[in-house]
Amino acid sequence: MKKKLIIGGAIIAVALAAFFIWRTSLPRAQAQTAEQTFTLQKTDLLDSVLVSGTVISSNTENVYSKVSNYPVKEVYFEVGDKVKAGDVLAQLDTSSLELDIRQTELNIKNAEASLKNEDSSNQYNLQNAVNNVESASLELTNAQTSFDQIKALFESGAISQDELTKAESTLQRAKLSYDNAQAALQNIKNKNTTTTKNNIEIQKVTLEKQKKTLSDAKITAPMDGTITMVNAKENGSAAGLLFVIEDTDNLIVSTAIGEYDISLIQLGQEVIIKSDSTGDKQFIGAVSQIAPTAIKDASGNTASSSNVQFDTEITMKDKDPNIKIGMNVRLTIKLNEKKGVYSVPYDAITTEANNSQWIQVLETTQKDGKSQSSTKKIQVETGMETDMYVEISSPDLKDGMNVLVGK
Repeated sequence: MKKKLIIGGAIIAVALAAFFIWRTSLPRAQAQTAEQTFTLQKTDLLDSVLVSGTVISSNTENVYSKVSNYPVKEVYFEVGDKVKAGDVLAQLDTSSLELDIRQTELNIKNAEASLKNEDSSNQYNLQNAVNNVESASLELTNAQTSFDQIKALFESGAISQDELTKAESTLQRAKLSYDNAQAALQNIKNKNTTTTKNNIEIQKVTLEKQKKTLSDAKITAPMDGTITMVNAKENGSAAGLLFVIEDTDNLIVSTAIGEYDISLIQLGQEVIIKSDSTGDKQFIGAVSQIAPTAIKDASGNTASSSNVQFDTEITMKDKDPNIKIGMNVRLTIKLNEKKGVYSVPYDAITTEANNSQWIQVLETTQKDGKSQSSTKKIQVETGMETDMYVEISSPDLKDGMNVLVGK
């Protein structure tokens, strides 16, 4: 009797232990079942490429001075100021240059006066030389006529050799005088004012350069925009970068796409843009530029790396003052999108030998007050795919179905 009691107690103990194990394992089994099912609902399916980027201006101009040997005299704008193209941003100190310009102008004026006097003197000398040639020509004609007459008389024996010799000498002197007058006239004609004129032209070129330098000493804005950097300081050097002007109204996002995704990216694709500073607010953009080659190194060669990337730009369609140049943003580049479709995880689909595709649905029925579970196979057609889900369609699909995953 005692033995039976001991055996009975052992059986009860085993039963209690089994019940305890079943109770403790029940939540785990239920959790496992829950993890292996997927509740079917129509949803929006989005296939996309996720990258990060930086907000930059669609148009940026770095402003330098064309004149670096004059100090900055005044700076008229600060960071954040709006400017229009042509606005004077800064003025260099050109007081010494202005004196040089005045001196050059006086040099030109004096040279032009000197040229005028030289021209007048040349005209006077030329007229005198012409008169001398005419006078010498007349004397030569008279001497020639006299010589011809005397020679004729000599040949007839009317006069002596001595008189003929004197007449010949007079003719030779007249010829020499005429030749000298002609040479003097030619010298005056050949004399010109080229040197003076060249000097005037040189001075005028110098003046043009000086005036251009004076004009360049006004540092002007090359475009409409916002001043985002000012390096110019009064009494400081005008060398180097003085201002940066950016278009803060029209922004783009600069990003880099890896070689495995770049073939999926096309111009015009819609992009969802988010930033930490704007929370869940979404901004819309579009792919506007894709680099034709991978990013290059400092030598201009394609960077040799296992992570080859291509520079890509996204034009922001939405404007918001909270989106600022330099911000880091998250980008969702839409590749394909479907709204209101059924989709399941990849592991929920099985493919049979005939390439037909199926899902299994867990069905629960009530019988005699107890719940009973069973599975049902449904043949489906697959469509759009994302990284985690695949679209399915079948006339037998309904909202709320519990689809088995991983079976």
